[in-house]
Amino acid sequence: MKKNKKTRFGLVMIFFMMTIFLSGCQAQAPISTVPTKTIVDCMDREVVIPEDPQRVACLYASTAHMVAMLGEADKIIGIPNGVKRDVLMSYKLPDIASLSVPFQDGTINIEELLTSKTDLVLIRQSTAENEGEIEKLDKAGIPWVVVDYSSLAGLKKAITVTGDIFDQKEKAAGYNAYVQEILDLVTERLSQIPETSRIRIYHAVNEAARTDLNGDLCTQITDVAGVINVSTQGGSLITDAEKTMTTLEQIYAWNPDAIIANDINATKYMLSDSKWSGLGAVVNQRVTTLPVGVTRWCHPGSMEPQMAALFIAKLFYPEQFMDIDLVQTTKEYYKKWFDLDLSDEDVSAVLSGAGMRLSK
Repeated sequence: MKKNKKTRFGLVMIFFMMTIFLSGCQAQAPISTVPTKTIVDCMDREVVIPEDPQRVACLYASTAHMVAMLGEADKIIGIPNGVKRDVLMSYKLPDIASLSVPFQDGTINIEELLTSKTDLVLIRQSTAENEGEIEKLDKAGIPWVVVDYSSLAGLKKAITVTGDIFDQKEKAAGYNAYVQEILDLVTERLSQIPETSRIRIYHAVNEAARTDLNGDLCTQITDVAGVINVSTQGGSLITDAEKTMTTLEQIYAWNPDAIIANDINATKYMLSDSKWSGLGAVVNQRVTTLPVGVTRWCHPGSMEPQMAALFIAKLFYPEQFMDIDLVQTTKEYYKKWFDLDLSDEDVSAVLSGAGMRLSK
């Protein structure tokens, strides 16, 4: 009897030890890893990312636009709230309203990224420079890539980087070539217009008193478009990391021939508020709302600078562009690069700057 008890005890101990041993082996077994690749981002960082990312959070609006252009919109699982207001993006992402918003007011919601099983995050440089926000991503083990720009050259690099991420190098290079082709066309056609005959414009960026900083993307666009951007001529400008503001007094001092605005509400305000009524551009009704397509065409975050340059140039120097049908050009552009079949009504809305970006 004692022998049987000892035998049973011995068997139990052997089973117990085997269980511990097998559990230990299981805990130490190698974890399967996703294939990776190394790319260089817009801050010239070498970054190891999934070879074929499937669940991408675009924490900077322009990255979502670029991903859509490359035909990878179905991989977007997170966007800023502002992208949900872009009508053409809703055509590319029918479920856009239900996508998560893991980034608001400069803060990353890491729980949202983990819940949505994000395997790659695209951010702008200002986020990358915030140690607290980057620490969240690093601790969670979520790779991140900086895709950002503030100039034409920077935009081309950002598109190239995004092409590298999704193995869409050929399409990215094609888009960059198309952008340069249109910019070159506009430059060539305006090359004979003397400086003294060029239109002086004021550019209102979203808000009536927000404008451009010399050397930024918007002033490069207006330079190509052959106009003189008065904000580059000196005067009262207050600039922070995000905006350049001026004053109504300064705009009166500049006394531009015309005004172009990114937002139709800014246009309506300038045309209706009595404080603006003494400006020559307002008196002469030369206040134009710029087109809104996938992005606002002449905007610091635009990925469509060639379309803005063509529109502005044709607006102020129509004789040089009599052969260009903007409606047809716009239709062809969105079909080729975004696979969107826009109706005449869609294109009319895009070119008017009205109705293609929903109200907050």
